[in-house]
Amino acid sequence: MDPTLEQLSKEFDIQFFEKHKWSAVRGTVSRTLKAAKRIARRSQVGAPGSKQPQPQPYRWRLPFELIEQIIDHLHDDSSTLRSCALLCLALVDSVQRYLFHRVLVTIKNFLEGVVLFVRNPRLTEHVRELYFEGGEGTAFEALKDMLEQKPPPKHLRVFAQVIAPRLPNVVRLTLKDVPFDQSIVDMFSTPFPRLHTLSLFDCWFRSRADFNALVKGHPLVHSLRCGRLCSLYGASDQTLGEQAGTTQLALRALKISEAYSSSPLTLMPWLLTHVEPETFIYGLYRLSQVAKVNHSINGYAALRHLHLIFYRWRIGDTKEVVECPQALALTPHYPPNLTTLTLDAKTDSLLLVVHTLAQLDPHLFVRLRTVTVLAHVEPAAVDAVDAEAWAGMDQTLSVLLSLGAVRFANVCKDPAHVDAGAEAIVKRLPVLNVRKLLSFSPERPPSEL
Repeated sequence: MDPTLEQLSKEFDIQFFEKHKWSAVRGTVSRTLKAAKRIARRSQVGAPGSKQPQPQPYRWRLPFELIEQIIDHLHDDSSTLRSCALLCLALVDSVQRYLFHRVLVTIKNFLEGVVLFVRNPRLTEHVRELYFEGGEGTAFEALKDMLEQKPPPKHLRVFAQVIAPRLPNVVRLTLKDVPFDQSIVDMFSTPFPRLHTLSLFDCWFRSRADFNALVKGHPLVHSLRCGRLCSLYGASDQTLGEQAGTTQLALRALKISEAYSSSPLTLMPWLLTHVEPETFIYGLYRLSQVAKVNHSINGYAALRHLHLIFYRWRIGDTKEVVECPQALALTPHYPPNLTTLTLDAKTDSLLLVVHTLAQLDPHLFVRLRTVTVLAHVEPAAVDAVDAEAWAGMDQTLSVLLSLGAVRFANVCKDPAHVDAGAEAIVKRLPVLNVRKLLSFSPERPPSEL
């Protein structure tokens, strides 16, 4: 056994096996490395009784730079990349750069991850995106363990002390189902010096100060994605007497997904009042959240880009919007600084988006330059929205002299109906059409965060 693995086995009381199946770690490790080793052995072993052939330099009919561009073009095709690695040993390094760009570590494969990165340290420099899922039980079990001050789970300690320090080039980190106490926060204080995007989902914190320390421990972090975050004290002002966590976090982008939570232990209300983002992305699940969004964005003086996602709403909330569209009115910070507004209707919430745009206050959006609507661009979806709402949207946006573009992007995989849907929208927005502000795309743009 490798000496490092033997030492780790004694320290964490873990039994490592030399032979592992690597399919759990993004399904890319085993076939590439084993094929490369077989190619190397074949190049060194000649026929029985023959002289050892001298290794020949790699020669291409195409320039090697062109081969590199071909590999770059295949960056998202894992099976073809593995085939390229089998083709020639000289391509393995280039292929590994993409095969190990994103790595998934879970409670089921963390031992394989340890063996992989301990025995192949050269691979660690390729990892840029790291996803760790530490769920071992229910959230209530994690809360109970935290209250009883039990030590962190073994797999979490191994990840924080063994795997994470070996991945210094990670720039995007996602943590799911991780219970954070002060010891775990301290373990994550230095492993990722280049981290700029942090995502936390279904995580429990001992206190708000621990959450604050985790984020501020990585000074390059400018984008934060959160969902279902809780602490032992929730939104309470009494956090073990630690008021260090009340200082604001200066972020370039903040995305709140799965925002609705009835739990009194949720951290979301506190988080929304202790950040100052330039880009704010928020998922709306019901009408009652609109007031919370307005309360947040009204205090964001640095906010320039607002992105709201309308998931499937309850029928009662939708009917209430139809009866009283003013309930969707947005009230950002004044004096106005907002320049871009993106509304994601998914495949069935175009009615909510149109009503939202119809209720914009021109005085609060006087600097608005771009409106982007992500929706199912088809005639049936357009006809489902009443003509009065479309007329209100047309009238409201047409008076914004700073507005330079109103973009519609199709969110479904079938673009065949986009032309017919675009024609139906143009008929309902005549003023914006005359100003030549409307444009349509068959595909949604890349994600902002």
